[in-house]
Amino acid sequence: MSTKDKPSRNNKNKHQQKKPPKKPEKATTPRWAWVALAIVVVTTLIIYFNAIKFRFLFNWDDDTYIIDNADIRNLGFANIKLFFSKFYVGNYQPLLLLFYAIEYKLFGLNASYYHFVNILIHIINTCLVFLLVKKISPKNIMVALITAGFFAIHPMHVESVAWVAETKDVLYTLFFLVSLIFYLKYLDTGTSKHLLVTGVFFVLSCLSKSAGVILPLVMLLLDYYTGRKRTLKMFVEKAPFFVVSVILGVVAIYSQKAAIHEMPPNMSAIESIAVVSFSFLRYILKAFVPANLAVVYPFPPELGGTLPVKYYLYIVFVTLILFFTWYSRKWGKDVIFGVLFFIITIILVLQFLPVGAASMADRYSYVPYIGIFFMIGKLYEYLSENEKLSLRKSSNYLLALLLAGYLAFSAVTFSRVKKWQDIETLFTDGIEKCPDSYLSYYIRGAYFLKYHALTINSDNEEKKQLYASKSIPDFNKAIEYHKNYPDAYSNRGYAKSLNKDYNGAIKDFDQAISFDKNHINAHLNRGYTRREIKDFNGAIQDFSDVIRISPANAMAYCDRGTTKYLMQDYPGALEDFNKAIEIDDKYIKAINNRGSTKFMMKDFNGALDDYNKTLQIDPGNQEAINNRNVVMGMVSSKQ
Repeated sequence: MSTKDKPSRNNKNKHQQKKPPKKPEKATTPRWAWVALAIVVVTTLIIYFNAIKFRFLFNWDDDTYIIDNADIRNLGFANIKLFFSKFYVGNYQPLLLLFYAIEYKLFGLNASYYHFVNILIHIINTCLVFLLVKKISPKNIMVALITAGFFAIHPMHVESVAWVAETKDVLYTLFFLVSLIFYLKYLDTGTSKHLLVTGVFFVLSCLSKSAGVILPLVMLLLDYYTGRKRTLKMFVEKAPFFVVSVILGVVAIYSQKAAIHEMPPNMSAIESIAVVSFSFLRYILKAFVPANLAVVYPFPPELGGTLPVKYYLYIVFVTLILFFTWYSRKWGKDVIFGVLFFIITIILVLQFLPVGAASMADRYSYVPYIGIFFMIGKLYEYLSENEKLSLRKSSNYLLALLLAGYLAFSAVTFSRVKKWQDIETLFTDGIEKCPDSYLSYYIRGAYFLKYHALTINSDNEEKKQLYASKSIPDFNKAIEYHKNYPDAYSNRGYAKSLNKDYNGAIKDFDQAISFDKNHINAHLNRGYTRREIKDFNGAIQDFSDVIRISPANAMAYCDRGTTKYLMQDYPGALEDFNKAIEIDDKYIKAINNRGSTKFMMKDFNGALDDYNKTLQIDPGNQEAINNRNVVMGMVSSKQ
């Protein structure tokens, strides 16, 4: 056969090249993996089920966000506008407030539903973590299962799930994770609509909690991990994300201005680095050994003096961790990705800029721990797929250890959830774990005073005084650990006044005002106490000071009017009651007292009108009923 008769291989190859290339088949998730994820979901629901029976946490943000927040009572345009134009509890979180308004519309003040929604979102987040990690690391499904499993049941995450005020944590995380999933889709497809959806969920995350602003940095980290080539486009496409981050970041800093200056005092730069290093290491340690979890972790008591040497050694340890992370690039990207994910998502709460009275908080680990759990999953993948038989066998030991850890963490979390049933249980536990936490003593004392003494037992004088007395030792401890704490002095003074220790109460109010001359509660409470001991001029001065500080304070006008009434200055009292009612036209005490003032001024018809108005608002108001009966009797007798 001649060469002409032989089939040409080149022609064959050309023919084959004309066929469209086959798309690579997507890796399918094995059925057992979905079953395992379902087990994780069911386990998580069982662990957190007790929280559904819990009440709101009075005096620990639940009251400010929900119980006492009139702005969430309806979903009108004016209220929604307020959510986007007002700070709540020192934060800018308009989407969170809108979410609470929807919950209030559906559930009223039934705390069980709020808890259930938190648990449900946490379970959704667990599934999103699974999907996210599966896309980041599709080679071995166990990486996604390990990451999602420990995310679901880790004890440090209880605070984010069992505390209604931390709905912002689970909510911002939901949008954060969805945004990252769509960004990975964008990296796969290059389709601009996926980048647009990424941006939409990014904004939703930021409007739920300001922690969402770090997402653009995580996007860059994903670029690095997926091996994306660095181009100008890669940075230009993220410019809008960084603009949003900067704007909302500045808003967040402005909203937290008061807290930034609260604590800790006299903190030098080296002390700040030492405390940040201490907190950084504690977060890592508690990821593996979640012991001594507390509601508040105070700053080291030595701040402002000389910190023990161990705090400076923490800087060395953190430096070694960072060096090891950098060195690990020789082995691959897994450690760098996991550590940097942890650092990027936790860096805003590491107290470089001190906020509040705590050096760290369990809730801040909610998203960052994904990076740590990811590295554990990748370690299993490395061992299970290693060529060396000894390492492959060791993966079985690691898996057994992880299963044991999962069960142990589940038990710890189940127990930890119970601590969040009420303020007394939670902060008593916190005091046992961190006995030098002034804030824990203060919150528990305020719970005894304001919740039990002034709310639950307001009509039982004996129990009211009992709980007021019970609060005083806690305020004493708070003052012992934080000597310049005006709130503790003010509340202790109020507790003393309820127990008729008026001189002791006034001393405490004086002390509170010496630390903060514009402390409204201290002025109001000193005014009440002065009125009790017949120092009417002193009381009027205090109420006038409150009006100077807060001109729209209806309570101060009402109390100054009441004091003038006792001094028989009826025209002055009438003027103050009118002002209080002008500010709040449903202020029952002011309306009823104005009726009594009109009665003393012989304006019986005017008095009758006010008693009727009081009863329209509160039909069961016995004082108004008695007063109206007296006036009606006098009016009818004159007729």
